[in-house]
Amino acid sequence: MPRPKPVRTALALLVLATRLRAAPTDPEPAAASPAEPVAPTPAREYRVDFSADRVEVDPKLGTLELDGNVHVNAQRYQLTSEHLRLNRGPRGVEADGSSRVAFCACPDAPITLHATSATLAPPTDALFSNAAVEVGGVPVLWLPGLWLRAPTRVGLTLPGVSYRGQDGFLVGAGAHLPLLVDAGQVKSALDVGVGTYVARGARVETELTTESSTSRVAWDHVGNSALEIDAHGSGSTSGETVAFRADAERGPRGRIAPSSLDLAARRMDRARVGLVHAGDLVVGLGLRTDIARGSSLRDYGAFGPELFVGYGTGLGSSASVDLLGATRTTVLDGHALTHLSQRAELSGELRPGPLGVGLRLGDTSVLDVSEKRVDGDVRTGAESRVGLPLVRQFGRIAHWLEPLALARGIVDTVPRGEATRSQRTAILSAGVDTSLGDRAARQAASLSLRGAWLRDARAAEPALTSRLAADARYVGASERVAYLTDQRSLVSLSRVRFGANESLHLGLHADGASVDSAARARPLFDEEWLETPVPLLDRPGWNAGAQVGVPLGASLSVGAGSEYDLTARRLLAASSLVRYRHNCGCLALAAFVGHRLGRGGVDAWLGLDLMP
Repeated sequence: MPRPKPVRTALALLVLATRLRAAPTDPEPAAASPAEPVAPTPAREYRVDFSADRVEVDPKLGTLELDGNVHVNAQRYQLTSEHLRLNRGPRGVEADGSSRVAFCACPDAPITLHATSATLAPPTDALFSNAAVEVGGVPVLWLPGLWLRAPTRVGLTLPGVSYRGQDGFLVGAGAHLPLLVDAGQVKSALDVGVGTYVARGARVETELTTESSTSRVAWDHVGNSALEIDAHGSGSTSGETVAFRADAERGPRGRIAPSSLDLAARRMDRARVGLVHAGDLVVGLGLRTDIARGSSLRDYGAFGPELFVGYGTGLGSSASVDLLGATRTTVLDGHALTHLSQRAELSGELRPGPLGVGLRLGDTSVLDVSEKRVDGDVRTGAESRVGLPLVRQFGRIAHWLEPLALARGIVDTVPRGEATRSQRTAILSAGVDTSLGDRAARQAASLSLRGAWLRDARAAEPALTSRLAADARYVGASERVAYLTDQRSLVSLSRVRFGANESLHLGLHADGASVDSAARARPLFDEEWLETPVPLLDRPGWNAGAQVGVPLGASLSVGAGSEYDLTARRLLAASSLVRYRHNCGCLALAAFVGHRLGRGGVDAWLGLDLMP
């Protein structure tokens, strides 16, 4: 007797679930058509598809007996078995019988369940009894019951375990609370996680997400406390924009708790909230606070209101003016301090014959005014630039070359209490700027080489500057170098990438400055000379780092990075990250291992997402 062909039909779960078109049960049955649903109640309508070698229907009870190669699909859930009984229960479709459950329709799901019964209530819920969790077919966990919920419903999140170096193991769980759901999509949600350090401490973390903002606040305690805040967002209505940004690591553990070297090394905690009206005239009003990172939780720093006004316009076809002014008043240690800043810039471009002539006049100032003294910096400067731009087209490739000469004068006035000192800087330079690019492919490379003469209060000496930028699929580079020849002092900021970001790639970077060279070299860079004289780097010394990304197929990628202090000869940070996403999208995994200076031991965590 020949083997029966599979019967394929569908069960439509509406207000009534008994109108099924039963398939014949003879040895050679014809495939049945999907059931025709009863007049719908849209909010209750969902669909369960199934196939089996043999189907028996009980119209009175509304049940189905499925035997042989049973496959049941309810949206993202797939059940396979040799025998199942399906019936409509108060929650949804009830499947009685031992089955293997996958979270997607692909045949090789990496994580599955073995359950003795299941209740499927798509699109929001699925309940399983006697669930054995398997990874790659190997049982790793048994649960008497498991209830899975969609992100649009309130539920608990998967338990988490991480090893936090000197703090030991951290175990915890969390809850998910959708606040606004529209058309089956979560518009805003609140996630809360609570964990405990096995040895001695606790961690509580909350994250509020909306369509235009993300706000994460965490309290971490092991001996001492840390309050971590990372929040940003904005919203616009009728020409006004409200925006906020907060980045803080507060408390005695503020510099110890983060695994990230970047977060721990930042000098200041900052918070901003403001209302901005943008038009021809930009006006903003807000509040801000600044405080040293790792300060006491009871210390609120320099807090106060802020007002800024900006205006920019064109003056004819070849000139423009930009104005910006800001003021804020803060209270620190019971004393009021008013901070004033302004910037004014007038620029123009002329084209006498083949030449390009540019003129730039500017003034910036930053003043801190208190009851007893005035401190700050005032910079006034002028620049003239003459170049001969030459362009040649080679098909899609354009080559631009410009020999140029430049003269710049800067006067810095520095009030300190009742005393005021002034410093003058003069720069003469000549060189060539060149670039080569393909606009269609959005790839370009540019190089600037200048010889310069720098004179300031300290010395008059020759200097060399260069700037390199390249942006292509398989290579990228960014480098700025200034070299003062007499004192042999150097400032360098370098970035290089080999390989496309989506394939095997290597990134290298190196930054450093010789003694006393960082502040002197800043006026040599074109785009930054008008800024107040803040060094490009805050101290002398050299550091370097590398990052490598290795995609291993379409689903797996591995990355690693390190940071090293070449001057002190010590490792600053090292980490590796492995990401896996199953090809059908049913599972995402991320594993991290890292160590950084200032935090003992190694941090490690594993993240799992069954609904990426």
